[in-house]
Amino acid sequence: MNVQASRTDSEAERPVGGPGFGLVLFLCAQFMVMLDASIVTVAIPSIQHDLGFSSTGVQMVITAYNTAFGGALILCGRIGDLLGRRRVFVIGMIAFAATSLLCGLSESALMLVGGRVLQGFSAALIAPNALALLTSSTPEGPARAKAMSKFGMATVLGFISGLVFSGLLVRAWGWQSVFYVTVPVGLLVALLAPRFIREAPRRPHKIDVVGAVLITLGVALIVAAPAQSVASGFASASFLAPLAAGAALLVAFLWLETRHPEPLVRLALFRSPVIRSANLVSVASGFCSGAAYLLTTMFLQEVRGYSPLEAGLIVAPVGVLNIALGFVLGKWITRLGIRVSITAATLGSGLLIALVGSQVSDTANIWVFAVVLLPMGMAFMATTVTSTLAATTGVADHEQGLAAGVRQTSFQLGIAVGVAVLIPIASGHAASPGDLAEGIRTALLVLAAIVGVAGVVTYFGMGRPTGQR
Repeated sequence: MNVQASRTDSEAERPVGGPGFGLVLFLCAQFMVMLDASIVTVAIPSIQHDLGFSSTGVQMVITAYNTAFGGALILCGRIGDLLGRRRVFVIGMIAFAATSLLCGLSESALMLVGGRVLQGFSAALIAPNALALLTSSTPEGPARAKAMSKFGMATVLGFISGLVFSGLLVRAWGWQSVFYVTVPVGLLVALLAPRFIREAPRRPHKIDVVGAVLITLGVALIVAAPAQSVASGFASASFLAPLAAGAALLVAFLWLETRHPEPLVRLALFRSPVIRSANLVSVASGFCSGAAYLLTTMFLQEVRGYSPLEAGLIVAPVGVLNIALGFVLGKWITRLGIRVSITAATLGSGLLIALVGSQVSDTANIWVFAVVLLPMGMAFMATTVTSTLAATTGVADHEQGLAAGVRQTSFQLGIAVGVAVLIPIASGHAASPGDLAEGIRTALLVLAAIVGVAGVVTYFGMGRPTGQR
């Protein structure tokens, strides 16, 4: 039997004290997940030295996490729909704290990589269910737009904080500290969640096991593929084979879901032009967040010679401005409507990426570059918030976890594909810093064009939702 949660069931998951403190818990969880996604990067050289990784093998510390996280998002979001989102959310928070501690205590490369796989899966239990709990505890309209803006603020702030503070933590307390820092947050949120979020009744259910295996492995292979190019290149079998295998598994998954009586993903969900367009923009948003920031970091460190800490400090003001944006973005979305808002955010991201690209050279004024980064980062946040809001609009409460998992998977696929396409453009013929700068500029302009096309397609593809302008 399928779990068919009613509106009454969804009310049972609303925070006891209103959405206020429940929202704080969701924001803390999202901040923690995004902090961990970026904070490990700066610690990589220290981890490599202490645990004896090879120069290419150490990338597994990042790849293991991203693969497990990206691959399990849809499955974990659907599990939350079926078993109760608060239950899965709390399990995820406890597991994340435990696996973070395990990573910090690692004494071998194998132990750390294994810990990162478990940590990535734990994060996948948290992310879609935190988002689904937020959407199911706030009604569509101004209240949800306001809450989603703060959720986006926590996302960007967590990511930027990881880039900035990781260098300070590693210098003061060693690489282990970048894992320990999330342990108390995870335990505190897990402790408070049962007090402030009611659980929905548990219902009989049946999970599409074969579909779960296909979608998890398929997405995981695609997310992991770009990392294989570090050692062997983008034309190698070690890159192309997992990419092709992942795509084949996703095709098999779609075929199965059209025939399964109780599918993991109800494909009819994508008949909505709003949801289709939102997930297209989510892929473009992944392109931006993955490739644009990576290309920016390459420029600052490899062309201009800044240290990871210095590069992080140059990017840090983006996070500060996004805090301010988080308090007004919801009002703008409500005033303009979701169609205009998501289109403006996406087209604005494309234009600002092109502007940043125009400032990339080995002789460019770094202060001008830093200033043009600011509006680009704000446009990225607006794109993330509007696409997330659209991807969960009009979705029944009992499928909010699925919608959240699909949206976040689209974002992760965007990161993977963006890196796979754009990094070879940037570094393919980099014989000198000047050549690398030229490659990075070209890659940013290509990215700008891709994002701009996504914005145009979204405007015409979304149509005019009922009640929206």
